[in-house]
Amino acid sequence: MKKISILFLCLFFTIGLIAQEAKGVIFEHGTFAEALAKAKKNKKGPNIIFMDCYTTWCGPCKQMANVIFPMEHVGKYFNANFVNVKIDMEKGEGIDLAKKYGIRAYPTFLILDSDGNEINRILGSADADSFIEKVKKALDPSTSPKAKRAAFDANKSTENAIAYLEVLKASYMNAEAAAFVVEIFPTLSPREKYSDKMWPFVSQILQNPDSEVFGLVMEEKMTADKIVSKEKVDAAICGGLKNYAGTFVTGRMANANNEKVLAKINYLTLLSGKDETASYFVKVAQLYAKNDIDAIAAMLKVQDMMKLSENDRNSAEKLITGVKGLPKEKVVEYLKAKQDYYKKMAEQTTAAIERYSK
Repeated sequence: MKKISILFLCLFFTIGLIAQEAKGVIFEHGTFAEALAKAKKNKKGPNIIFMDCYTTWCGPCKQMANVIFPMEHVGKYFNANFVNVKIDMEKGEGIDLAKKYGIRAYPTFLILDSDGNEINRILGSADADSFIEKVKKALDPSTSPKAKRAAFDANKSTENAIAYLEVLKASYMNAEAAAFVVEIFPTLSPREKYSDKMWPFVSQILQNPDSEVFGLVMEEKMTADKIVSKEKVDAAICGGLKNYAGTFVTGRMANANNEKVLAKINYLTLLSGKDETASYFVKVAQLYAKNDIDAIAAMLKVQDMMKLSENDRNSAEKLITGVKGLPKEKVVEYLKAKQDYYKKMAEQTTAAIERYSK
């Protein structure tokens, strides 16, 4: 009798724990393929996959897993409408799934049909009710990147182009957005190219001076200046050329044609405006092309660097210390000199405080 009572109590607590777990979202414990198979077999539904694409280091992923998904009303919604699965994108089959679906930010939540085709995606964490609303909206296929692209193909209006770019941006599909801008840019009128809504996407493309769009903007820069503003256009081009120079001097530009690379970087001298670091990028690139590493190392002078603002100094230091082939001892020598400079400044400040405290 005693054994039966103990068995009954164990069974009672087990059922209680299962019931407690069932209050939140129930995630499948099998493979992705098994989740797809389950969705196909569910005659009465649910037939749609909800996949939590997470990583162990992602804070918002943990917030969703520990706070949002265990909620009873969240579980009620997701368990009724989806076959739920969560997969670490950096382990096991998650690595290939991340590549297949182009997962670039975390958390990403995929809504898939039973064949694994993407219906839509949601990025980032949210409170429970907001997240459910986002998922409901994502279930409408017309809001997906695929649908927005189809709408543009059917009617190549600027409005449809912007709508497609906006949904790509929201999905962190930056490579796809860049490719689309390159595709449509030559077909747009100047007013369309440089409109308030299109310019943010065009300015992103300008971060790659090898892009076809970069060359086209340079050809009609006066027009862009009038519509967008010279200050904004110069800033975007200047930023792109500085990134370009940084890629060049760190040795990440394979088979670079030094003459062609410098022809672009030298344009910084005409666009720099108030950017005091532009001259550093031009000079370092020119010296690197000549393989004059000693001359680059000589640019690490504390007295010169301290004349720059903190942001500009950090930018110049990062550029020079990152040059491929720069001896580490030169960097250490500079850092020690910088340390001595700050120590001296601290001593002078302390003396000044003591003097005025008397």
